[in-house]
Amino acid sequence: MSLFDDYTGFDTSIYKRKSNPKDLKGIDTSKIGNNKYVNYTLEDFEKDQDVSRAGALELLGNVKLEGLTPIAPTIEQPKTVLGKVAQFLGAGPGFSGETELLNGKVVAKDRPKGPLNIGRFTTGLADLATFGITDFDRRGNLFGGTHSGSGYGGGQELDYKLPKVIKEQLAKADKVEKEKEKENFDPYADLDKLLDYELKYKRATDKMDREGRAADVAMEMANIRANMPFITNTMKDLSTFKQRQLLDAEKIKQALPNAQQARLLAADQGFKTQADAIANQTDASVRFAGLGMRPSSVSFSA
Repeated sequence: MSLFDDYTGFDTSIYKRKSNPKDLKGIDTSKIGNNKYVNYTLEDFEKDQDVSRAGALELLGNVKLEGLTPIAPTIEQPKTVLGKVAQFLGAGPGFSGETELLNGKVVAKDRPKGPLNIGRFTTGLADLATFGITDFDRRGNLFGGTHSGSGYGGGQELDYKLPKVIKEQLAKADKVEKEKEKENFDPYADLDKLLDYELKYKRATDKMDREGRAADVAMEMANIRANMPFITNTMKDLSTFKQRQLLDAEKIKQALPNAQQARLLAADQGFKTQADAIANQTDASVRFAGLGMRPSSVSFSA
């Protein structure tokens, strides 16, 4: 079904908006304004419908490009100094920037014209002498293709003007669609369905969230159990290393001269204490022996 299925009575069924704008069986008119059709082109239609050139022609009723009026593209003028130098040397676009189509090729309007024009001959000869590096004649490269510097020549994808009847049908379709939406608009029409969908969605997502959290906890516990031997061994190694480090430090400390002197002093004090204790015991024994021993007179009576 195409745009031209009904000339006398406009059939809006083919313009129902699709959820997928690439569906070639329906045209999305939501992006076509009421006044947009005035200067509407084939390229505009492609962008709005998000389709290729072939898809756009099919949506418009299998229109042939031969039946449409081509539009010469605008070639941007250079803005940098290097670009202006290239333009002056014939490796950039023409100075006016205006273009037109000549035998399907994009050429400059200010190009040298006429078979007897000396400028036409000399510019063409200059381009031939530079092996096509320059484009003084502003007609493209030597073989008719697009010149890489000037942008002129053939082989470019052109934009086309849409016939008035197509633009009017598009504008009418957009107007009818908007009026139908305005008449049928009810902000509460689908409220029950939306609430039901929201509840179902919440129940489904809550279940998935719970399952996901349970799975995360299980995975975390399994990961901890799997890594526990490694963690335990690592802690043991760290503890052993720390103890060895402390013992080594103490060994170094005890080997210092002041530590050795402290040990000798402690040993001397201990020996002195023991010697004093022995001397005191000896003295007590001598004094006890000096007192003498007397037999005790003990009598027992019956």
